[in-house]
Amino acid sequence: MPNQLEPVLALKRIDTWVARHHPDRLPFVRPGADCGTVQRVEAKFGRRLPPDIRRLYAAHDGQPAGSPALYLNQRWLPLDLVLIAWEDLCLRYEGGVYPACGDRRQFLGTVVWSPNWLPLFGSPRGDHYCIDLRPELTNGYGQIIWFLYDEADRPVVAQSIAELLSRIANGVSTGRWAMDDGYDGLSD
Repeated sequence: MPNQLEPVLALKRIDTWVARHHPDRLPFVRPGADCGTVQRVEAKFGRRLPPDIRRLYAAHDGQPAGSPALYLNQRWLPLDLVLIAWEDLCLRYEGGVYPACGDRRQFLGTVVWSPNWLPLFGSPRGDHYCIDLRPELTNGYGQIIWFLYDEADRPVVAQSIAELLSRIANGVSTGRWAMDDGYDGLSD
């Protein structure tokens, strides 16, 4: 069983690296979310968040506006913005699951949106990295998918939030990742 504190520890490593190498780009993360915010999100979402996500948001409630993007060009969203983005996507796709259409072709079997996806990261253009919380998944529960609003594919970018944050933390500590002004944040 993976260590549930792993994403919190990976984020701490990233935050420490940013503070050391780019002190002008602080604050990088916000203080933790209070229990009321977590409970409000869970009530709207209709279920309890996974323990690693609860612990991550208890430690830090996303990133403040204007901070460098945590993952490529996407900022880690505070819980209130997670809820707004989720509600917007559910309304846009009427809470349903639809076959994807793109480039005038239909991609059968490709899910455009599921109300069981919770957008944790967001970009100004409307793309999101979402945690996949579909209850029917046995092997993919908790995976991180890339929701591109104008593309049909929904690639898996990490098997968990811990894997995603550890990838970034290991990348900055080894020099494979750095602050990239083109992405307005961390990039490989």
